[in-house]
Amino acid sequence: MRERLTRIQDELRRVRATERVLGDQVAHLDEVASDAETRKLVAQTPLADREWRDARTDLDRHRALFEDARREIDDLLSERDRLLDRLFELETAPRRRDDT
Repeated sequence: MRERLTRIQDELRRVRATERVLGDQVAHLDEVASDAETRKLVAQTPLADREWRDARTDLDRHRALFEDARREIDDLLSERDRLLDRLFELETAPRRRDDT
């Protein structure tokens, strides 16, 4: 059980790092998409429209990856809490004595 907790903690560190990177990327891509939308509205050309759609697609994809990372973190935290509760139960349970 302790080994599993260690693996979960390592995985949490990895996924949280990924979440931070994806969060930064989403913020950047949101700005890119916003700028592309402005250019699309001003230029009203097929190229500007395509650039906006591409930027929007990239943003949507990264948002989905970010949300996947958040769900994975939530799942890992739930599993960790479950294992910690179980470990606590095992360590605090009254010891059985054989009175034979």
